[in-house]
Amino acid sequence: MVNRLITIEQQYARRFTNMTQKPYGYIFWNEANKDSYLCNHAIITDFIGLEATLKDISFFYKQKDITPMLFPSLKQNELVQITPHLKNHNFELELLNHEYYQWEKESTIEPAHGLYFDRLVQIKDDVKELIRAENYGEWAIKYLDRHIKSPGYHLIGGFVGDQLVTMGSISVFEGYSRIDDIFTFRFYRGKGYSGSLLDHLVKYNKETTDNHLYLYSHTPEGAHLYERVGFTKIPGLQTWRAQKKL
Repeated sequence: MVNRLITIEQQYARRFTNMTQKPYGYIFWNEANKDSYLCNHAIITDFIGLEATLKDISFFYKQKDITPMLFPSLKQNELVQITPHLKNHNFELELLNHEYYQWEKESTIEPAHGLYFDRLVQIKDDVKELIRAENYGEWAIKYLDRHIKSPGYHLIGGFVGDQLVTMGSISVFEGYSRIDDIFTFRFYRGKGYSGSLLDHLVKYNKETTDNHLYLYSHTPEGAHLYERVGFTKIPGLQTWRAQKKL
């Protein structure tokens, strides 16, 4: 599973931004959303000639007036090879605690009372309000507005009455599905909505595909919740990013 997951992650951004393939990897870019790291980053998959690679990446983004950013390829020991070259090109490395989980067993979550779910097909004002409440900025709205146009991207909203209180996504690929973009309104936290949403996304994946399911998390404090839904952590996938200081 891990090898297929790595391949998906390396090219994941092509669904919501532009991609230029290089002999050494991928460059993702969107001049209409320059503030988004998700939309503007490079991934190095071939570590031969790293000095020339970093020069090329820096030049590419400079031509578009975008700050160069590197994301991991998730290959084993990549930082051992990349790190010595980063300082030479003024990149600052930041280690992250983002994690990947795979779904393996049935959920023990008791669904929250009064919460129902529906697929969102456009980014309406209630979705924008939810994103702004989380202080993600306009870049996140632009990212979702483009991503939602991808047929394989399923954005699911959780509602109490007419009020959107939580949302999350499943991206469907060949053989695999990816959970991400989990948001819950600050005013509605502590009511079990996030757990109910994750439980629903697992069921949604089983009802609509035969895919293996994994989850990308940038909130490690949610580990206990993920485990209750049936996910287990995938070891050995180190997350980081490196931004060029201008």
